[in-house]
Amino acid sequence: MGLYEYRTTVPESWLDYNGHMNDGQYSRAFSDAGLEWMKHLGLDGEKVKALSFTTFTLENHIVYQKEVFAGEEITIKIRIYDFDAKRMHVFMSLHNEEGTQCATYEVMYMGMDTETGRPGEFPEVLDQAVKAYYDGQGAMETPKEIGRMIGIRR
Repeated sequence: MGLYEYRTTVPESWLDYNGHMNDGQYSRAFSDAGLEWMKHLGLDGEKVKALSFTTFTLENHIVYQKEVFAGEEITIKIRIYDFDAKRMHVFMSLHNEEGTQCATYEVMYMGMDTETGRPGEFPEVLDQAVKAYYDGQGAMETPKEIGRMIGIRR
């Protein structure tokens, strides 16, 4: 199966006064990639309504590694690092046109029952898709960016 890859081109409107992609736009790109990936797994807008189920972001962490500029095509690759019946620990990496990793995004998604507004287990269709994706993505070494804390090393 391999990894899902989301591609987009950085628009001028995503730049900051330094002339590169604004830090908030990295979050946007990763969020957009996550939404498209959920559709790939079978959880599109229609399914969200039909199943009364969606996913929420509980926590995320971005590591910025290399500048990205307007007009560049970026590719975001998505891996499931771990999962259980209600949550997915996902790791995304953003690459420029040369394939250089420019940023990473670690995120915890929680399954949500939209009728109760409470966490809920993945419906069978999503549960099966998550398991198949995880099994099909191949072996992964633990990325050095995963599980990081912000702090000043002394």
